[in-house]
Amino acid sequence: GTAPPQPGDRITVCGEEVEVIDAAGHTVGHVAYHFPRTGAVMTGDSLMALGCGRLFEGTADQMWATLTRLAALPPETHVCSGHEYAASNGRFAATVDEANPALAERRETIAARRGANLPTLPVPLSVELQTNPFLRAGDPAFKAALGMAGATDAAAFAALRARKDRF
Repeated sequence: GTAPPQPGDRITVCGEEVEVIDAAGHTVGHVAYHFPRTGAVMTGDSLMALGCGRLFEGTADQMWATLTRLAALPPETHVCSGHEYAASNGRFAATVDEANPALAERRETIAARRGANLPTLPVPLSVELQTNPFLRAGDPAFKAALGMAGATDAAAFAALRARKDRF
């Protein structure tokens, strides 16, 4: 058989060249698929709407590196994650980022869409960058609000992930 795609590979899917991105963290061999022409990224269980996957096999450092790679994609890229967890992730996000007006607005949109039995995905990366606390772990003001002003970005991420695991 053919070997599975590896990070850094370029494969062709439906005639489009796709970039395979290392997305370790949830699991060690996790990958994401970036479709630059379509403007989408399939993130599986790494980056999710308002969240990120649990650290089953990977480390907080690996997941932070993954989120940093994904955050560097063009902001108009549509994020397609593996689960519809936006509402529950939003409840957690509100506990750590209650002063964020973009998050409050997004939670209202999510509630309306889920109430109408509509999906919340895909979502533009630009929206995730404004509202996903796990992507905001490197923001100095956000870290200060978490009481982690002097922490590294990866340490702030690890603390957030630990809080989410207990939520």
